Order: sequence, then C-alpha cells, then structure tokens
Amino acid sequence: MDNTKKGREILWVQILYLYVFPVLLLYFKILPGNARFILLFGVALLLYGIVKHAKWTYEDLGIRKDFMKDIVPYSLFTIGGVFFLFWLSQVVPHSPFLEWWGNVKFLLLFIPISILQEIIFRGILMNMLCRVFSSPIFIILINASVFAMMHVIYMNSIFVLPMTFIAGIGFAWMYYQYKNLPLISIAHTILNFTAMILGFFIIR
Repeated sequence: MDNTKKGREILWVQILYLYVFPVLLLYFKILPGNARFILLFGVALLLYGIVKHAKWTYEDLGIRKDFMKDIVPYSLFTIGGVFFLFWLSQVVPHSPFLEWWGNVKFLLLFIPISILQEIIFRGILMNMLCRVFSSPIFIILINASVFAMMHVIYMNSIFVLPMTFIAGIGFAWMYYQYKNLPLISIAHTILNFTAMILGFFIIR
C-alpha cells in the first residue's frame, strides 16, 4: 500500500471518529445537548495531540507574524457575509436573539467556540486534507461538508445545513487562498455572532 493511499484511509478514519461520530452522539441524544461544549473541547484536545505528534509548525496551521497582510480580502469577505446575512433576514423567517447581552453563557463561550471551530475545521482538517489530496475543489467541498454536518444539531436544519455549507465553502476557500488562522477566526466570530443574534441558529 502506497503512502498516499494509507494516508487517505487514516484521514477518513480520523474524520469519522473525530468529526462525524461526536455530532451523531449529540444528534441522537446519546449525549445531552449541554455536553456539546465539553465534547468540542475534548475533540480539540485529541486533534492537538495529532498535531503535536505530526510536529506541525504554527505556519502549518496558518499562524504567522505577518497575518495582517491579508486584512483586505478578509475584511471584504466578512463585510460581504454580514450584508448577505442581513439581506437573508429580510427574506427568510427567523426569530432574533433578543437581549443576548444578558446571556452570560453566550457571552463567555461565543468567541472561544468560534475560534475553536476555525482551529478544528480550517487549521487542522484543511491541512489534513491538503496533505493527502491535490484537488482544491475536492478539499474545499469536503471541508465545507464536514463543517455543515456539525450544524445538524440546530433546529430548522433544512435551512441551516445549506446555509452553513455555503458558509463553509466561503471559509474554506478563504483559508485555502490566504492561509491565515487569526483572520479567518475573526471573520467566523463576526459572521457567527451576526447569524446568532438574527436568530438563524437555535439548538434543538
């Protein structure tokens, strides 16, 4: 068995057990919904172990000292995404998350969760995909598909899944073009925040 084939088989197993299986545990309520934060941090720790074992550098993850050089494309991407979400709120039924500033759990966990998602899906998964596949389109589509599947735990998944798949394509494409973990994390946090307060994401 050549190294590429073996690497792909290992990657599919990692995606199954570290990305798909935890979501299924939540979706089928084998684990309670309030365990999702603990589960996310647990998966992040396991992935950190993989990264340490593989001896990836900070640059492998997209953490660079000159990260601000990509500020223009990331700013345009983020502003465009915010405008799209506000436009979407005019044409799709939704329930705005009123008085979010009074929700302590939301305020304390929102930013860390958004950043962790980018570390897990772009910083780590994208790099895993790039190491065994050569097609940018395939890499971006797989990354976006796994990212969207994580959102099956939200209500109105018929709407949320296509929306997060499109968002996942945007995040994956930006990261592929401009490998910049700090800026993609900021963009994700801003867009996630906008989508949450507009009421697009409600945990089932």
